[in-house]
Amino acid sequence: MLLVPLALVGSVAFAQADPAQPEVESFAEIAMGVDVSVKVVAPEASDRLAAAQLAMAEVRACDEALSDWQASSERSRLPRTAGVAAVAGERLFAATARSIEIARATEGRFDPTISPIVQAWRTARAQGTLPDVATLDAARKRVGWQDVTIDACMRTIMFGRDGMAVDFGGIGKGFAAQRASTAMVAVGQPSHLVAVAGDLVAGPVAPPGKPGWTIRKEDGLGEPFELVLLGEAVSTSGDLEQFIEIDGVRHSHIIDPRTARALRERTAACVRGPDGATCDALATALCVAGVRDAAGLMGAFPGYRASVTTIESDGRRTWSTTPGPEGPPCAADAVCVPDAVTVPDAASQPQR
Repeated sequence: MLLVPLALVGSVAFAQADPAQPEVESFAEIAMGVDVSVKVVAPEASDRLAAAQLAMAEVRACDEALSDWQASSERSRLPRTAGVAAVAGERLFAATARSIEIARATEGRFDPTISPIVQAWRTARAQGTLPDVATLDAARKRVGWQDVTIDACMRTIMFGRDGMAVDFGGIGKGFAAQRASTAMVAVGQPSHLVAVAGDLVAGPVAPPGKPGWTIRKEDGLGEPFELVLLGEAVSTSGDLEQFIEIDGVRHSHIIDPRTARALRERTAACVRGPDGATCDALATALCVAGVRDAAGLMGAFPGYRASVTTIESDGRRTWSTTPGPEGPPCAADAVCVPDAVTVPDAASQPQR
């Protein structure tokens, strides 16, 4: 793929005033089926280009390891016969291991083995229909994160049921963005911003004259908001762009792994925290959990800040940690997860 430097709004150039002053330069390409952009701060153009190339190469490597669209990907080559262990590459194993940890902590609201259900819905959506009950029931029998065995010493992955497969659609982009950021920090380029679609990771050093990277987020359920990101990740999830409407009923691309049913209520979530893969997966899990179960879910992830909004029949409901992801920066131990969720009536919702 061609790595293209971009002159974006907000780019900063100081070369005319002082050749040693760092500049912000933006690069972009298509990878993982989405737009990927990298902003890098460095005095020399060659250093900025090299850092961006390194980041993009890491994103492409993650795609080659995790993609379920590419038949040649490492994920697609995993054996689907129960009891057969396969040695996995470092990226595939790390993504799988983290996915299983999050599945356990979210009690299956995020489940990387959802692949058979996703495929059933993907086929039905392409035909403009809904998957039939028998198809979904058959798919559910091949889903269950508890039936994945991983061996960190041997770096193997083994499924406990025939026909199982992993799907990284809910974690892969955040995982890739985090890996790209980590790679740039390792080579001495800590001032950067990586965006893999809506999953962003900011390096630990701010751009010149700024407290961090100013990010504008939109979930389709409320007014867009801005936040300043530094040494953190942020992810959003929702059905703003991906859904199917059948007989007047909107069916999200987000599926509850426990029921195999797509979400019908408009829901969006935003998560901010120290790891891009975790933010990505948590945003999906929060959409499944909704406002009523959000507090219990987030209690298992100290240091992460989140909000979730659902449009119900009688109005919009919103829940968030204190502070929420768009609030001012705070230390990890200052994030408060309310013990219980108060669900206000729609009439009491503040107008934004």
